[in-house]
Amino acid sequence: MPAPCLRRAASTLALLAATSSPAACTLGKPLVCAVSAPLYVLGHGGAGAGGDGLACALLAISATGAAAGLVTGVISDLNYLTDRTSDPYRNLTNPFATNAR
Repeated sequence: MPAPCLRRAASTLALLAATSSPAACTLGKPLVCAVSAPLYVLGHGGAGAGGDGLACALLAISATGAAAGLVTGVISDLNYLTDRTSDPYRNLTNPFATNAR
């Protein structure tokens, strides 16, 4: 019985360690951007729908934010690994920006 619990705890600690490293934008940025993209778009006056249309728009914006976060996360990791940036966490919440200088 304790083996599945230990495996779950070990996998959680491994995921936490992987996402807390400076070059973890590939793992962390899509998750952050899935939440921040709707806030980013709504803050700029987008998604003017109501009711079911708003829920569908938020879901689509979240998916777009996660996909954009994955792409820019990979680019941000490459920038960090090739020493093209000094701050690996700059623009972590913006799905459409990288951390390039």
